[in-house]
Amino acid sequence: MVEIAPAFFTEAGLSTANWTRLENIAQDTATYTRNADTKTELIPEDKDIAEITFYQTGEADQFVIGVLEQKPAVMNMLENNVYTAPTTKTITLAKRKIANLAIRITSRSVKDNRKLVTVVPNTNVVLTYTGNYNKNSVQQLLLTAKIGSFKTTTSLLDAISIKTWVTDAGAPIDSTLA
Repeated sequence: MVEIAPAFFTEAGLSTANWTRLENIAQDTATYTRNADTKTELIPEDKDIAEITFYQTGEADQFVIGVLEQKPAVMNMLENNVYTAPTTKTITLAKRKIANLAIRITSRSVKDNRKLVTVVPNTNVVLTYTGNYNKNSVQQLLLTAKIGSFKTTTSLLDAISIKTWVTDAGAPIDSTLA
């Protein structure tokens, strides 16, 4: 299951997030890419090996997902729209939007009746469309999310995601006894 909510910038925002479920995820479209940083070595002219090696931050990590459903509540989070509910008319405005959203992914239950919940609290999502208009397919929403950071509650460190194992009922699993 994949859900979205307005982004939050501290771990404390998790407790008040208002999640909207993305329905009808296109098969095999959800991908997470952790991009590598660039390693640079400085080798002096009179040496054969590096004296200094450092990393330079690379591209932001990225989450991509295809969605087959175009619900107005979701579309309004992703695009600049004017939506008229009584006529179900949506007018998409010319000015494009970068949606600042949180993403929550909940896995299916595994063998010992637990699920993994992954939350990425701060992303910049760009919406594009893919797929044809014909009798055998449907136009997909393609969400490309560049992952940003948030602050942890106790140590105020920069972080990118929160992973929690929960029971099938959703209760956190106490791992101190394991």
